[in-house]
Amino acid sequence: MMFFLVFVLVAMGKFADGWGSSSKTIFWGNNHSPQQLLLAWFANAPQLVLSFCYMAINSECTSLAGAWEWNQFGTRRKGLRVTKPMEKQRSTYFLQLPYKFSLPLLSVSGILHWLLSQSVFLVQVDVFDRNGVSRSMQSGIGLSTKSIVALCGTFYLLVLAVGTVGRRRLRIRIPFAASCSLVISAACHPPPDDQSAHLRKVQWGVVEERMFDGKRHCTLTSRPVSKPKEGTIYL
Repeated sequence: MMFFLVFVLVAMGKFADGWGSSSKTIFWGNNHSPQQLLLAWFANAPQLVLSFCYMAINSECTSLAGAWEWNQFGTRRKGLRVTKPMEKQRSTYFLQLPYKFSLPLLSVSGILHWLLSQSVFLVQVDVFDRNGVSRSMQSGIGLSTKSIVALCGTFYLLVLAVGTVGRRRLRIRIPFAASCSLVISAACHPPPDDQSAHLRKVQWGVVEERMFDGKRHCTLTSRPVSKPKEGTIYL
């Protein structure tokens, strides 16, 4: 939609307009109060749309970070992440995402909202006479083509960066869970003598004890584990 708007404005010869509020591309309304409120709503509605887009991208990054964190339990011993850590447990992230995800996302989000405020904005002109008496007032919505181009470019660079990270092949070390409680529960049955395993550093793998019908068992445990072998049935 934004690209279509940019194309229309360029076709109208408006690309030479200034940056942000210095642009002369203004769609004027009238001086009625309801009309002013409507124009203000139209000028700020895209900010809400951009916020929803950010939430979708944040959700995608959360899934990527969760998959990476879960997969790490198949290669190294790590403490579980909890709200109130004890002993070897680790605390959750302050922003619910690793800082290498959250800090760039927050920075780019702030830049996008600022660019959007420079792309679509409310314009109000008050005319006063020499005595300082208001004679007329007119409101409108201003558009800046240069700002819209910068906004679109920045947004699609963000999408491209997240897509590139998401396409990186993850070498599976542990059955993929995707936040499924059944898969996570199946991986959390340590041997009976492994008491308080959740307070220690754990790793996923094959335990020495045969727990279910004499079958080998894969689980998260604080005990020594070995890598599962292809073609072998584990419970």
